[in-house]
Amino acid sequence: MTVQSPVKETSSPTNYSQQPSSAPFSIVDTMPLKLVMMLAAPYLAGRNASDALQKAHQVYRENRFASTVDILGEDATSSEDCDRSVENYKGLIDLIAGNPVPVTNPLAQVTVSFKPSMFSIVSPASDASNKQSELDKAYSRIESIVAHAKAKNIRVTLEAEDHNWTDFHLDTYFGLINAGYLNCGTVVQSRLFRTKNDIRKFDERMRVRMVIGIYNEPAAIALTQKPDMKKVAVGYAAELLGRGTYVELASHDTDCMQSFIENAVLPNRAQSDRFEIQHLLGVPRREIQQAYASGKHFVTMSETQTGARREHLADLARSGVLIRMYLPFGTDNVAGPYCKRRLKANPNMIGFGIKNLLHIK
Repeated sequence: MTVQSPVKETSSPTNYSQQPSSAPFSIVDTMPLKLVMMLAAPYLAGRNASDALQKAHQVYRENRFASTVDILGEDATSSEDCDRSVENYKGLIDLIAGNPVPVTNPLAQVTVSFKPSMFSIVSPASDASNKQSELDKAYSRIESIVAHAKAKNIRVTLEAEDHNWTDFHLDTYFGLINAGYLNCGTVVQSRLFRTKNDIRKFDERMRVRMVIGIYNEPAAIALTQKPDMKKVAVGYAAELLGRGTYVELASHDTDCMQSFIENAVLPNRAQSDRFEIQHLLGVPRREIQQAYASGKHFVTMSETQTGARREHLADLARSGVLIRMYLPFGTDNVAGPYCKRRLKANPNMIGFGIKNLLHIK
């Protein structure tokens, strides 16, 4: 499949800021951009919208996996950057709507993800005198994208960033939902202590991608150990399912995925149209992904269960579970810092990247 991208490849919509200053120094910080991009190549869907949509068609054609597409970029430095990002996202939405993946399940259609800092020239943590007016403009820019997507019947996700953005991103999300934009979902990070209270605001109109988060946050406001983050993520997912919220568990940890099924899905009797599992493109989890998508995993689980749990697992075995791949794309100058952050958050990805370079299975 060949599609023409309306997104200008030469336009670099925003510049990345580096991780918060509290982030520990890593060998990844010493790597030249070219090496980072070579190691991270398996995790990127290309340089432009056309590349990413072709990848979305490929992962569905080969595995029946869904996709969410993200134009990489954060921390806009000018109003022109912000407005260009709006137009790029509208162009991406038009491209998806004009070249839909031939899905049998509407939930499996390609979705779009974006970060709030692409649309504001000030941070919510700023003491700038024009902060509120600029954040109001950011809300309007985001709303225009979500409205455009709604008109095209495309679902979108407003992503989370570091804790400085959490109030703005959640207030924006709830405002959009209350304005009738039910095509919009958002992201919550289990590592933040505040998430325990934030999830109480969610209901059956909403959609949440549950992540542990990749931003290094101060210990005063966040968990610092990944096992703890994963444990509470499952607990939060269970509460959200109980509230009727559609849950997207984003985790590559097979134990976390299993715990999600056992401790969130089954207790809530959630059928396969109420949740999905999301993975980053390039992380080698093909066998378990296919086992969940085909339903084979639940056949095995049901063998040790009885009664209602066994019947529920039989339902999941028949339907399978939707697997969605995260497909970020962008030119090196905007993709590089994202890739560094991913490599620092999960050093195993460096090994995966080296194997990819050497064509080692």
